[in-house]
Amino acid sequence: MKLLNKIFLLGASLGLMSCSDFLETPPLANPSDATFWTSYDRAEMWVSNAYKDLPGWQDYSFEPMSDNSAGPGRGNCNLVANGTFESTTNIVSYKWGYSYIRHCLELLNRLDDIPNLSVEQKNELAGQAHFIIALRYYEMVTLYRDVPLVTSVLAMEDSDIPKSPKADVLKYLLEQLELAINELPVSWSASETGRATKGAALALKARVMLYNERWAEAAEAAKAVMDLNVYELHPNYMEVFMTDFNNQTKEVILARQYAENLETHTMCFAHGFYTIGGSSQSMPLPDLVNSYECSDGLPITESPLFDAQNPWENRDPRFKMNFIVPFETFAGVTYDPINNQHDGLAAKTYIYFRKYIADMYTQQRSMWVNWIIFRYADVLLMYAEAKNEASGPDASVYDALDQIRKRAGMPEVDRNKYNTKETLRAFIRNERRVELAGEGLRYFDILRWKTAESVLNKEIVSYEIPGVLPLKTIETRVFNPAKHYVWPIPQSAIDKAKNLLQHDEWLK
Repeated sequence: MKLLNKIFLLGASLGLMSCSDFLETPPLANPSDATFWTSYDRAEMWVSNAYKDLPGWQDYSFEPMSDNSAGPGRGNCNLVANGTFESTTNIVSYKWGYSYIRHCLELLNRLDDIPNLSVEQKNELAGQAHFIIALRYYEMVTLYRDVPLVTSVLAMEDSDIPKSPKADVLKYLLEQLELAINELPVSWSASETGRATKGAALALKARVMLYNERWAEAAEAAKAVMDLNVYELHPNYMEVFMTDFNNQTKEVILARQYAENLETHTMCFAHGFYTIGGSSQSMPLPDLVNSYECSDGLPITESPLFDAQNPWENRDPRFKMNFIVPFETFAGVTYDPINNQHDGLAAKTYIYFRKYIADMYTQQRSMWVNWIIFRYADVLLMYAEAKNEASGPDASVYDALDQIRKRAGMPEVDRNKYNTKETLRAFIRNERRVELAGEGLRYFDILRWKTAESVLNKEIVSYEIPGVLPLKTIETRVFNPAKHYVWPIPQSAIDKAKNLLQHDEWLK
């Protein structure tokens, strides 16, 4: 039985679809007594429900928070980009929550009560719980830094606890990850696709280490994923993000599962242009568009192939796979950037993301392309970055990058041009931007690189083709480095607690 079905089965069995957040509201009326924890099947349904906490398609909203795109996104995420967000802004509470941490801790507490569990079954259940706990804490410390650290199921009277330092939370989540790495299987049967694996836990470890500049450990974790010999780059870059290839490619390590008539989303509404029912929620900015090299491997500022009047041609093949450009036909409609607007839903930058809506052949609102959380190309990029930062360029770094570029149809890395840690760093960062565009990771990159203050403090404008597409000013963005490298604790959480205090940066 597929993972999504088991998620909905728990809802039917318990009459609920999630636990209440014990740091925000009273805990769930207790369904987790002896009448429930009677079999492996029930425990499996319980842990399956926690997969609802995995990042999903809504994470596209992190793109317009970055220098990659512009648009309102979800929950007023444009306010993050222009520096006007506060602790009460909707998007600020997006990644805050303890419901599924409690949910998974409850499972871990009950494992010894379940009769007739084999060692393998116990490990699989525990490994998934440890992984989801680690993932939730990773997301919170990455944005909010210091957060309450909860390691056991708390009674309501004990749940008002203060923040713990980020270092303490990191230590705990890495302990959870090590348990997950040891307990999770390398793969599941086809009917259980979408569950966390050893590779997913290692990929998360690589990302956590990378984001915290623990370079050698990040490279080691990424290399461990590579050494599993389970994953490989899919031959066709675009197909990775199409419905027909949901769970059908060895490149995807973990993805949030969607399915027709079961759980769908409206990415087409977010990324599409008005005449196919879209609303311009996230539109690529010129800085992103211009980061794509020409097909000869040279930047557009250096390549003789670049034509400012015909800028979409002779580019990195990923350009056309990632973007819908003016006057091309998409989903049976010719995209007219000049007249594509209605009630303010304008083609502000003139370019749209194709990624994740590439197989939108008709003007539909429901889609079920899986949202990719970890894929092998990202692991190769994490390895290349971490290894270069740890010890400088070597053959393994170039090889990881060349795998990605060859798949895209681009030349290998120029070893003579990018032969120092500094020059290769700039190349890797750009390659990461190009390969992962539209996947919600750029915002976190510019935060961890401490470049947000330079790339976000500016007036953003549209693309421009003289005589064809006029230059338009979109907005002025502001990033305050003394404040904006950490998100505020959501005001809704502070209002329900006495011991949870706001970060000092957000009290000024």
